[in-house]
Amino acid sequence: MAECIILAGGKSTRMKTNKMLLDYKGHPLIWHTIKTFEGLVSKIIVVTGKYDKEIRDTLKNENVSFVFNKDYELGMFSSVIIGIRETKEDFFVMPGDCPFVKTETIKKLIESSGDIKVPSYHGEDGHPIYISKKYKDELLRLPLDYNLKLFRDSKKYEIINVEDKNIVINLNSFLDYQDIDAN
Repeated sequence: MAECIILAGGKSTRMKTNKMLLDYKGHPLIWHTIKTFEGLVSKIIVVTGKYDKEIRDTLKNENVSFVFNKDYELGMFSSVIIGIRETKEDFFVMPGDCPFVKTETIKKLIESSGDIKVPSYHGEDGHPIYISKKYKDELLRLPLDYNLKLFRDSKKYEIINVEDKNIVINLNSFLDYQDIDAN
């Protein structure tokens, strides 16, 4: 069974507040991301950074593992690497600010063939990316300031077409957050 790395180590610079903990229908956004994967993966790893204590405190009752990325200032890939170190199986990499991906999308990625799988909505690639554990050692040799998309593009990967526009929605600004229900 696959595992899931949820990236929550960023500074939320554009949002100007910890976007992972913004409320949506009575729960923080990252809670919705976690619930998408529950029951579909064997382990959920939340990678924290700047807001480590706040995220851990908020999610203390959730069935997740936490790992702190002391190098979060280097960017998202540093959190990817910290999360990969904790995996033993194939894994998903999922930004915590993509909280509404459908369960059906995750199931379709799991059931599809390929060592690297990327969901696509009407020709636009999105999240999460699924990576075979066979790439773990290679990924761990890359510099912390590398880029997961560059790694993906250097490999043969499978595009999995889905009818889920949520795979391409990132909540990067307060306007994005205010428009959640408009999507």
